[in-house]
Order: sequence, then structure tokens, then C-alpha cells
Amino acid sequence: MKYIALALLSLTTVTGFAQQKKTNTTAKKKVVATKPSATNQLKTKADSVSYAFGADIGNSLKSIEIDYLKSDVIAKAISDVLKGEKSLLEEGQGRAVIQQAIMDVRAKKEAASRAEEDKFFAENAKVAGMKSTAEGIQYLVLSQTEGPKPKSDDEVTVHYKGTLLNGKQFDSSYDRKEPLKLSLGQVIKGWQIGIPLMSKGAKYKFFIPSRLAYGERATGEIPANSTLVFEVELL
Repeated sequence: MKYIALALLSLTTVTGFAQQKKTNTTAKKKVVATKPSATNQLKTKADSVSYAFGADIGNSLKSIEIDYLKSDVIAKAISDVLKGEKSLLEEGQGRAVIQQAIMDVRAKKEAASRAEEDKFFAENAKVAGMKSTAEGIQYLVLSQTEGPKPKSDDEVTVHYKGTLLNGKQFDSSYDRKEPLKLSLGQVIKGWQIGIPLMSKGAKYKFFIPSRLAYGERATGEIPANSTLVFEVELL
């Protein structure tokens, strides 16, 4: 990987209109104290092991994305436990506090995702040719055919490509060069609703809200609360 550094050079021109006396000036050098690196502070095995455990705990807490945690209070709690001191929370109370905090974060994320998703579908409905179902799925007919349509519990064979709203592809039978045979009763609700709209040989593009896909459950490369976009060809 190449790194490019950009330097900004400023030039100052001073023009003198009168002759001035020369004076000797002594430049004072500013000494900046350097902060020792974390590695230099780890002088013993105990230091390294302790720091490693602390970093592991920190990374775990960071992944929860609770933005109001206080590192000094966390450090005190760890110290209290290691020293065998009495906990400031009653037995079982700590677990309840943690669970509630995680639930609050999850609810906040879900609310933000729903608002973003609602905004997307409202705008997407204005696209020429866009249709929608009563359940909230939007779709475009890319190629239409006439003929019988599958029922919601039938076995079907499809070619498909799945992407997120940002265009990132998470699955494709086209890339595998092999269509997928499946039972509609065993797939996400969005497919159970959408594919029965199609006749054999048709190709549709579905926009499936998260509640009809995987909801708050992350799956593979699909984050929780994701709107999914599928191009599906019924074979």
C-alpha cells in the first residue's frame, strides 16, 4: 500500500522601509516530553498479562456499543472483584443491569434502522414501475411470462442474486453457476410472499423489509435489521 504525504509550505516575505539596528537574539529550544509507549510500561510478565486481559475486556465492551460506559468505574469493579471486596451491586442485580443496558442499545439501533428503512421504502415507491404487496414488499417486474404460479409451500428452482441496500452482494447462484432448488415453506417470509407472484421464466427484483427477512438477527454477511434486495428468476 502506498502512503502519500501532503506538505503545506507557507512563505512569508517581509519588506523593510527603514534601516533598523541589528540585535542579537537567542532562540530558545522548546523541549517536549515524550510519553512512554504502552510497551515500555509493560516491564514484567504480570504487566503484560494484566494489560492483555484488560484489552480483551475493553474490546468486548466496545463491541456492545454502549457509549456512556465509564472506564474508571469499570476498573474499580474489576479491582473489587480481584481483591474480594464487597460488590456495590446485590447478587443478580448486576446481570439485570447489563441485560437492560444491552436491550436499550438494541432498541435504539432498531428504531434508527426502522426510520431509515421507512424512509427508503417511501422514496423507492416513487420509482417508475414499482409495485408493492400488502405486507410491504416492493418489486419490479424485469421479465414477465404467462403461466401457473407456485404456492407458498411448493418446491421451486430459482436463480438469484442478493444484495444489501448499499449494493454489497452477499449471495448469488449466478456466481456459483448453479440454480437453487428449495421449498418455499423453508425460506424467509419475503420469498414466501414474493415468489408466488411469479410465473415460470419470469424475473423480478424484490425489495424486502428486514421484518420479512432476518429481522434483528445477523446472518453471515447480512447485518441485523437489513433491508434485502433480490433479483430472482423462476426456472
